[in-house]
Order: sequence, then C-alpha cells, then structure tokens
Amino acid sequence: MAAPNESDAASSASAGGRPDVDLTGDGAAAPALRVRRIAADEGPHLRQVRLDAIADSPGTFTTNLEAAAARPAEAWMRVAEAHSSAGDQATWFAEVGEATAGMVSAFRTDDGAVTMTSLWSAPGFRQRGVADALVAEVHAWAVRGGATEIRQWLVERNAHARAFHESLGFLPTGFERPYEPAPELREVELRLPLS
Repeated sequence: MAAPNESDAASSASAGGRPDVDLTGDGAAAPALRVRRIAADEGPHLRQVRLDAIADSPGTFTTNLEAAAARPAEAWMRVAEAHSSAGDQATWFAEVGEATAGMVSAFRTDDGAVTMTSLWSAPGFRQRGVADALVAEVHAWAVRGGATEIRQWLVERNAHARAFHESLGFLPTGFERPYEPAPELREVELRLPLS
C-alpha cells in the first residue's frame, strides 16, 4: 500500500454512481460512474493504475515512478489479493464504462481510525465527481467497520487537495511531518470525524 499522504483530490461535485451523471461535460448522457473493490487477481491492473497516477502527479505521492515500476509482479499481486477481501485494508477503482477513472486505498489503524491513501482521479475525469465517489466508498467502509475517523496526509503545497478535503468536512489536526521524497516539504494531517 502507498504511504498515507497521497491524493490528487481532483473533484468537487458528487457523482454518487448515478447512471444519469454527465461525466463528459458536454451535456450528453455518459456511462455510469461505478466504484468497485479490487479483485484478487488484479495485481497487473493495480500496478498500471498506480504507475499512471505517479506519472501524472509527480511530487504528490511518496513512491517515485522508478521505485514503483521496479516492484516485482508478485508484490502487486499480494496487495491486490489482500485488498480484495481483508477487513483492515482495501483498494477501490472508479470506472466509467471500460475506463478506469480513479482509485483510492485505505487501511484501519489500531486506534480505531481509517487512513485514506492513493486518492487519484485520472485526467479526463477530474471535476466530475470521481474523487467524491471514491471518498464516499472509503467513508462507507470506515463506518461499517466502526471507525471513529478518516485520516489523510497531504503535501502542504497541494492547496487544491486540501480545499477538496475540507469541503468534505476534513479538519487539520495540527500534526505535520517531513515529506519523505523531499524532506524540506511538509505533510499535514487532516481528519474527518465519524462520530
């Protein structure tokens, strides 16, 4: 799983998975946005989506493209298998028709929280409700598991992602840490209370 700071948070309108949502931006009916949990055999797909996300948004993720590309296929398969059914970690894909429109991962921590990671909307699907739908899926998963809050770490310079999260009710905790790939930058923690 990726480190808990990753987000492009590229949407501010909610699609909610409804089939009548216009994801094309031209007023035409578009295929429905759907969010689904990763399948156990989707290691290669997970790898490709993560590489696409890192290449699209360098400086946002703690894993660089070279390190992610060098990960063995077996590692991607292990993550996909675990995230497909484990109660303490999961990955979801957003899809529109045959296209992968985004992804998010999350994991439970011992203190009753869920940390959200790897939130990304693909180019062409931003500002269309994809990020909202992915966060909603994490929210539902967290609530079902009895979590007390959702946490997200963001690079402090990512004002767009911070504004997106704050629009959903995430609040700064005051905790900061060095951003691993560039320690001169800081990551800030946000939280969404669930109770």
